[in-house]
Amino acid sequence: MTKPRHAARFVSLGLMILAFGISAMAQSNKGTVLGTVKDPNEALVTNAKVIVLNIATGESRDATTGDDGNYTVSNLEPGKYKVTVEAPGFQTVVFEEVTVETNARLPLDVKFATITGGVGTVTVTAESAPLTESETSVRGDVVTGKQVTDLPISQRNFTLLATLSPGVTRPAVGVIGGGGNFEAGSSPVGTSTESTRFRESGGSVLVVNGARPTNNNFTLDGTDNNEGQFGQIGIYPPPDAISEFKIETSVAPAEGGRAGGGIINTTTKSGGNNVHGTLYEFYQGRFASAIGRHEKTVPLHLTNRNTHQFGGTAGGPVFLPRFGEGGPSIWDGRNRTFWFVYYEGQRNATPSTTNDFGFVSVPTAKMRVGDFSELLQPGTSRTFNTVAGPRVAPIGTVFCATGNPAAGNDIRNCGQALSPAALNVLQAYPLPTVTSRIFDNFATNRKEKYNRNGYGLRFDHSIRTSDSIFFAYSKDKSSRARDNNFPIGSSPTGKDLPSGFGAGNEFGNSRGVRLGETHTFSPTVINELRVGATQVQIGIFNTGVGGALGFDPQISASLGIPNANVCGECTGSILLGIEEPNQRGRQNQLEFIGDGGPFYFKSNNYSLGDTLTWARGASTFKFGGDLRVRQNSNFDAGRAGAIKGQYQYGTGVGGFLSGNYSGINIGPKDAGSGAANFLLGYLPAFVSRGTPGTPPFLSNKEISFFGQDDWKVNQSLTLNLGMRWDLFTQPTERFDSQSNYNPANDTLTRAGKSAPGGRDLVNSDRNNFGPSAGFAWSGLKNDKSVVIRGGYAIKYSEDTPGIPGILQANPPSGNSYGCSLTQYGTPACPQLPATFSLDTGIPFPVVNNSIAPGATFAAPVGSNLVYVNPNIHNEMFHQYNLTAQWEFRPSWLAEVGYVGSRGRNLLVVRNIGNSNSNFPGSRQVTTHSIVQTVEYTGKSWYDSFQSKLERRFTKGLSLISTYVWSHALDNSPGNFCTSGSGPGSCGFSNPLRPELDKASSDFDVRHRFSFAGVWDLPFGKGREYAGNASRGVDLLIGGWQLNTNINIQSGPPFSVLANGERVDIIGSAAACTTGTAKTFQGLILCPASTPVFATDPGGPKFGNLGRNVFRGARQEFVDASLFKNVHVTEGISAQLRVQAYNLFNHVNGFRPVNDLNSGSFGIDTAEQRRRQLEFGFRLIF
Repeated sequence: MTKPRHAARFVSLGLMILAFGISAMAQSNKGTVLGTVKDPNEALVTNAKVIVLNIATGESRDATTGDDGNYTVSNLEPGKYKVTVEAPGFQTVVFEEVTVETNARLPLDVKFATITGGVGTVTVTAESAPLTESETSVRGDVVTGKQVTDLPISQRNFTLLATLSPGVTRPAVGVIGGGGNFEAGSSPVGTSTESTRFRESGGSVLVVNGARPTNNNFTLDGTDNNEGQFGQIGIYPPPDAISEFKIETSVAPAEGGRAGGGIINTTTKSGGNNVHGTLYEFYQGRFASAIGRHEKTVPLHLTNRNTHQFGGTAGGPVFLPRFGEGGPSIWDGRNRTFWFVYYEGQRNATPSTTNDFGFVSVPTAKMRVGDFSELLQPGTSRTFNTVAGPRVAPIGTVFCATGNPAAGNDIRNCGQALSPAALNVLQAYPLPTVTSRIFDNFATNRKEKYNRNGYGLRFDHSIRTSDSIFFAYSKDKSSRARDNNFPIGSSPTGKDLPSGFGAGNEFGNSRGVRLGETHTFSPTVINELRVGATQVQIGIFNTGVGGALGFDPQISASLGIPNANVCGECTGSILLGIEEPNQRGRQNQLEFIGDGGPFYFKSNNYSLGDTLTWARGASTFKFGGDLRVRQNSNFDAGRAGAIKGQYQYGTGVGGFLSGNYSGINIGPKDAGSGAANFLLGYLPAFVSRGTPGTPPFLSNKEISFFGQDDWKVNQSLTLNLGMRWDLFTQPTERFDSQSNYNPANDTLTRAGKSAPGGRDLVNSDRNNFGPSAGFAWSGLKNDKSVVIRGGYAIKYSEDTPGIPGILQANPPSGNSYGCSLTQYGTPACPQLPATFSLDTGIPFPVVNNSIAPGATFAAPVGSNLVYVNPNIHNEMFHQYNLTAQWEFRPSWLAEVGYVGSRGRNLLVVRNIGNSNSNFPGSRQVTTHSIVQTVEYTGKSWYDSFQSKLERRFTKGLSLISTYVWSHALDNSPGNFCTSGSGPGSCGFSNPLRPELDKASSDFDVRHRFSFAGVWDLPFGKGREYAGNASRGVDLLIGGWQLNTNINIQSGPPFSVLANGERVDIIGSAAACTTGTAKTFQGLILCPASTPVFATDPGGPKFGNLGRNVFRGARQEFVDASLFKNVHVTEGISAQLRVQAYNLFNHVNGFRPVNDLNSGSFGIDTAEQRRRQLEFGFRLIF
């Protein structure tokens, strides 16, 4: 090849990208077999015939070698194949059974044994196929169907096995429902299909090489499988319906895009020439579950745990007999037409105790009438700065409006009126069941019921030798009902309070269709067309919403709180929280009542795509493009600012406890107790209200073109060269109801053709060119047992969770306000009348429906607003790796390498209208309490050493073991935080110095070890030991199988905060003048000097403690299973299972309580997944 041809290679790729039309879902799941044919003297053999036969279906493809002796057979469905290579004068070479994996390139080189007079066949075993990857630089792993069905995985959630690939971790808890009972609260950010279906196991939340869980791309049978709200899986096929799945973690080929993290390609099973399938049942019971460390203190009999997962699969050829006539059948689909179906059901009845403790806090009999003598902590002394001057009193003292302590710590002695509505609310709480303490004093025994039914079907048909098609359909429907924390009838007044985040009814429905057509123009030119459509629906109706679970839908009105239950979506209780800072107990606040309102989400996702593969000489070209259309409609009452109204009571000036240099501030409208403030009718710390608005109908597109050249430079070197262009358009609303805020002039602009930025109000980034280049070199050994690989790629991604429809919340379509009096220099809420109290209710914000599309108008005073930077840059990831593979003996592979990435233009969501720090200038917008800002200024860094040891399944044993050392850093966690801040408040701690937030990511895992193995024990008839055993002996000792799945990783990082802000590291406890100093992990910590009043001496400042400098507990999960396989008859076997999750019942915490002002500071109150036994049965035919 001449030098000009070398130079033109990248130019050719660019021209190919432009030469072919748009398609969608070009990320194929097909594999390739390729190789070089030589004679015994190393001479290249031309015109050798290569036949690749699908063992299951009988379909075959063929190719011939060119002048360079090379052949390529592409676009093969994942599965097992028989490969035959023949040429005149040589012995035929047959690879009896080789496995073609998802999106993989399998090299099969052939060296004939005889030159002349050759007869007969040389058979090559499957173990002879190389494990090294000498044709690609992609870092990734395939999880086989046997691993999916045999390894113990909680809730049969197949995505748990993605962590078998180095660099893949799962967040412990708190990220989009990840890893624990993440329940729907007032605003169900973090609730998605996976939290509805797989809450306990964490759904599809994966962190791949330091990228956020929302930066992954999921495909099913080569078509799009992402839902549009949270960026997670739309459709979950059951394990028995999965042929395999592959996760590509670094430098994916150009056809794989839309992901700065991982690309997870799942392939479902299809039918074959023989009828095959399974029937199964899996059961978990309370008697087989270990008692959690906190459950031991619950004085109630816990609800029995009963979970059932059951179903079956079947597949085979389509056969239509000629009934009653004899002769040949109407249709015999063998070798041509196949069907496959599956069904899975689930019925769960489980306990749902609060945080696994089973205790919540309710007001004592004294507190509910105004007597707070139980809050006093004798022997303590604290200086309180009141309107009457400094007062020295015990912790827990309550104060009258005069600034003096209430006599007997009873506010009834202050001569002030109490709120009738507040009295009604407190007296409606059930009475404590544990009278020896004032918090954690009510034992609750919540129950949860979950039902699910899912099914799917697939048809594959070969129209002719050059055309084949497939069609697949899947549907899943689930519902969940979770009890209230307070049972009906527990209120002494007969007015039962809805309580407990997540209580109520939920549903999650998904369905999808997939269609593909493969056309062979010639043995070297093949085209693949893919069409897909997926719909995901989620609904959450908390207790009291619409009368869910039998609670009074007009409970707020019946308690005397007006203006709450005034619309069709406004049923149930207001959202109310009452906190008592510096009190002893795990939960030093009364149990929340109410919710933000209903949540409903519907996402339609359409994909259409085409990929053309052209094998020419030493190159295999792929080019094409993809188009995805996403339509989202959602109703999020919680995001609107709590549709019925939200009240949060604490202390400070209408806020939480705040310290200054000389003591604790007690303002003129502050009794020093959240419950006392509530009863006295004082302003809450935070209040909000929103209008429901009209559910939007949003639509956006994702368009991509790509070109790829896999160039076999010589027998030992392959280059993978590619280019991809991505466009992510921003959502437009059908009626232009979105609007964007401009903080520079305090105005809003409604979407429209004449608006700056047009109908989507922002300018889409059209400069997303992503080159990729990699190599695979196998020149160290002739047998390619050692391969050095490396590569670099730029990938673009769109971090969508929670963002679609966010501009719909702005006026005029919607309107909401929130007022927090803990902010520096915040005036009283302009939306609230001067006489506002709980007894008057929160007024609805004003909605102006007269604003025309494209118009600019003044922002309503005090409204909650959303600002999206109109000049966005899509998230960009630089990925690179250098790895070495060594097949040191047959079926054994070792791999080590460096894998890194750098993320730029990452999504940052922060509130520029609020700052917990009270630092002058930290509020960039002072006219509104909440200005949620979406910008792309985040950065991430990831470096890792990754290693893997793998044994291919041979002689009854397979295993994969990994160890990874890594460090993931960023300056913002995106839209979902886990280390102390809440969703939507994940921005920079100091908005004036964002670079100071560079630290370990919330999901950084420094060390991780995993081991997964499947071992058919070598005992019984036909095995290594007792191979001639009788039937009876074989039933006893034969057919045993042991499986393990072990995951051990270092604990997650976290920050220590005080009132939501950084704290100070100080030299001695005596130096702490702003509160109580506490020692944690060898450091003395003190609340930072962030006083409420601007006149406090010394001035406010940010704490000097860094972000995420501490680590939580190590995570250790050892899962194991024992199978007994019993041969029933020819082609039929039974499998009995016992599976243990967290076999040794290791106590896996999470992060300790990180609020320095909490009485439980430093205590890890969480517990993830105690030991659970599961019993299963599978009938395999």
